[in-house]
Amino acid sequence: MFQLRFDESCAPSYMTEHSVGADLKARIDVTVAPGQRALVPTGTWIADVDWAKVPCGAIPELQVRARSGLAWKHGICLANGVGTIDADYRDEICALLLNTTEQAFTIKAGERVAQLVFAIAYRIDSLSVGGARGGGFGSTGRS
Repeated sequence: MFQLRFDESCAPSYMTEHSVGADLKARIDVTVAPGQRALVPTGTWIADVDWAKVPCGAIPELQVRARSGLAWKHGICLANGVGTIDADYRDEICALLLNTTEQAFTIKAGERVAQLVFAIAYRIDSLSVGGARGGGFGSTGRS
């Protein structure tokens, strides 16, 4: 349903035949300081959504999920738990990493930083819709 575009050097990919998450790779080197957050660009964007393939009443989403190996071996996790990429988001998909250790950790360009998972969601009918997307990461408001 989603058509993605991406930099060839960091194209998302599935590691095994039955992987549900496609690995997202860092587009640039990023160092995450101890106890700090860092936004890691992945070189991946949503180009379009084929709405004809979306079930009636549903909205497709992409989820950015943590890589367990980074969390276990290096104390690097996603600062927001699971990131939701809305169907109308057209800026670069980023991973918001948090370093839970006391040592700086450097992600090198091309290294796997998160997983991208496709999901179908349904909205709650009784809630209103307001506002408009105004830009990139975190663009729909302060909280």
